[in-house]
Amino acid sequence: MVRARGQRLASIQLKGWIKQVIEAACDDVQKSTTSIGLRTSGTVRLPTERERWSYARLTYNRLIEIYGEGTQSHDATKTVHFLRYLEHTILPAHAGARAKVTLFSNELQRGYLTLL
Repeated sequence: MVRARGQRLASIQLKGWIKQVIEAACDDVQKSTTSIGLRTSGTVRLPTERERWSYARLTYNRLIEIYGEGTQSHDATKTVHFLRYLEHTILPAHAGARAKVTLFSNELQRGYLTLL
């Protein structure tokens, strides 16, 4: 996997119980980010969580990271608009998929580096 150049702006972790729904949601995220002009890492398949009772329930996990020039650039604005689109359009279209989004900023990274 080739890492996209630039600073990491956001990471989207998608989870769901049906593999086809998660894959379709990841495809929609990838197509939407490309059409907007954002760079992504591609779909990273994370380990599947297994819960066992009288039956086994599998939770599929996928990760997509968004990269850009910086947190004060036009790419950051595009990322925020895309995340709204994700919340209001992509996730409702794929029932059963849920997302956890993490936004990154320069201030947080600088503070983290000074603590080390």
